[in-house]
Amino acid sequence: MLKLTLIVWLLFSLAWRTTPTSCRQTRPPQTIRQLLATQLQSYMDTTARPCENFYQYACGNWQLQQEQPSNPREREKDREREQEQLLPSDTLSVLDHNLNRQLEMALRRSNESTMEEEPPIYDKLRLYYRSCKRLKPYNLKKYLQLLSPGNGTHWPLLSRSWRREKFHWLTTIGRLRLHGLNGVLLKEQVLPRWDDSSVYSIYLDKPSLVETLPMGEGAMIELLLDIGQTKRVANALARQVDDFERRLHRLQELEDDEGAKEMQLGYLEEYLPELKWLLLMREIRVDTEPDVRSTLIIQNIPYMRALHELVERQPPDTICNYIMLKWLAFLKQQGPAEISRGECVASMRRAMPLASSLMIGQRLYDPEAEQDVGSLFQQLKRRFALILEENRLQLAPPIVHVLQEKLRAMRLQLGFVQLNDSGYVEEYYQKMELNGHNFYANQLKLLRLRVEKNHELLSATGTDLGNVSYLTESWLASSSSPLYVKPRNLVLMPYGLLQLPVWHRNTSSLQRHAVLGFALAHELIHGYDASGIDYDGMGNIMGPSEEIAGNQRFIQGLRCMQQQLATGSRSLNEKLADYEALRLVYETFFGLKAKPREPRDPLLSQFSQRQLFFISFGQFFCGKMPALSLQAQSHLEHAIDELRVMQTLANFEEFSREFGCEKRTKMQAKQRCRVW
Repeated sequence: MLKLTLIVWLLFSLAWRTTPTSCRQTRPPQTIRQLLATQLQSYMDTTARPCENFYQYACGNWQLQQEQPSNPREREKDREREQEQLLPSDTLSVLDHNLNRQLEMALRRSNESTMEEEPPIYDKLRLYYRSCKRLKPYNLKKYLQLLSPGNGTHWPLLSRSWRREKFHWLTTIGRLRLHGLNGVLLKEQVLPRWDDSSVYSIYLDKPSLVETLPMGEGAMIELLLDIGQTKRVANALARQVDDFERRLHRLQELEDDEGAKEMQLGYLEEYLPELKWLLLMREIRVDTEPDVRSTLIIQNIPYMRALHELVERQPPDTICNYIMLKWLAFLKQQGPAEISRGECVASMRRAMPLASSLMIGQRLYDPEAEQDVGSLFQQLKRRFALILEENRLQLAPPIVHVLQEKLRAMRLQLGFVQLNDSGYVEEYYQKMELNGHNFYANQLKLLRLRVEKNHELLSATGTDLGNVSYLTESWLASSSSPLYVKPRNLVLMPYGLLQLPVWHRNTSSLQRHAVLGFALAHELIHGYDASGIDYDGMGNIMGPSEEIAGNQRFIQGLRCMQQQLATGSRSLNEKLADYEALRLVYETFFGLKAKPREPRDPLLSQFSQRQLFFISFGQFFCGKMPALSLQAQSHLEHAIDELRVMQTLANFEEFSREFGCEKRTKMQAKQRCRVW
């Protein structure tokens, strides 16, 4: 997720970042800007009309740059790269691809070749990486052989000694939950409490809508063939499981008319006796007997009752096979897509997110970024404070005050693990013994470690070191994508994002605002989206949501955006964050008052500064168009990149003004939406 022109400056960046700090030579600003100017022009299709399809105008030649290397030697190198690793499909995945290559180089170095002593955790990262590289081939069946469903029985497809009377689905769910699987039949999470975000509780809930989407017979057959089943067996079993999965998905329609309830585990056993909760908790907390006096929060109780009835009507082997297929799909997502250097590094980042984040920060992070990113974040906060003060929604002064207090308390953190947290990371993995020749056992150990560490938070006293450690179970910890953490009122910017074209010490202020500034503004706005308003400045669900949600202007703004979701993302909050963030970062950079036109960039004199801002913004989303079904598109968090760029810009009057778009052109929305 290589672009020829992009690779050029990524390699410059790589050479700079992998040189010891004392030996670094700052590349002249003009050279970096020349590279970016060349890239910007090479991606553009200037035959397209910006007011009709700005994405084509900004990104029309992006894919052409990837498919047509400039000379035979480059074409040969591209073929080698394709054999080694899947080519990225968009800018963010290019950043991850480049990051993986840099990490792979660091992992291949021996301790003797480094200028300073490495932390001990690097040895464990190398062991995981080497065990992955030695796989020949990757075999999902190995996991099933290492981990049975429990209760002294085996997986039905792998053993003639399958004992249906010994199988209990909650035992199996708990056993696999301990090893990272979640959102299958039900969901168990350790999260900050709604009323005190410094304390953690267990939350029991139904799976999300996406988690219960039917896999489809084709995907199930592929998994079954991967573990050595015949086509005949795979087809029959897939049909059987698909029927159950569709019935399960329909349970999502049940309304939660009872609401969330907090209760002791022992009382839950009496309240919902049909579900044997102690079986689940004994598997998850395998080292300690569950305390029946411990409290948890359970939601969607009508779903839980209906789930029990549905499962009871099915043959036990159908339920066991369904759980097995979900387990295999999860493992396939965690492991390497293929046995290659890049994919093994990507798998390492998913398996050891805290250690990988520390390594990225210590090896590749430019300390100058902290001041630049922090300064930009403060500029955005100051501009948004003025927007809140303008009070477009005409909220009562006490509500505005609460929103302003939240903004003042909002923090920025660079890196999932901060560089001074190395002791915490070493302690986190201290008892973990990895084997350079046993990838499957390593993977299961690390998956289990994440769940165990998350459950240790239940008894933790409020320390700031683990403030986002509960996210290690999700993909968020291994991604280079920034995020807003609602229970922490925190914008988290991973080290991996701070590469070109997002950040470099020598990029122009305009480039930083258009790309990095938009990313920061997008996450900041999530604190004020339709769900972010539920949270106060401390991260507790005590925000002024009822007063704001009932505001007519707020409702009208959301309705306007809702109408534009028909062919976009399913998430109204993402649409809101895009629309409001573009306005926020544009006004932060250019200001509000009319000024004489800014001097043009001599490297790109054909464009005004404001046109360059919109082109730079659009080009961050350049990529291959994914071949998605209509059903898949309807469940995207964000809209596909082309639609995301076009709708966001069409909603902003400054874009239309700058490019002279007439009212009937596609890049002018019929109705412009605004909330804040």
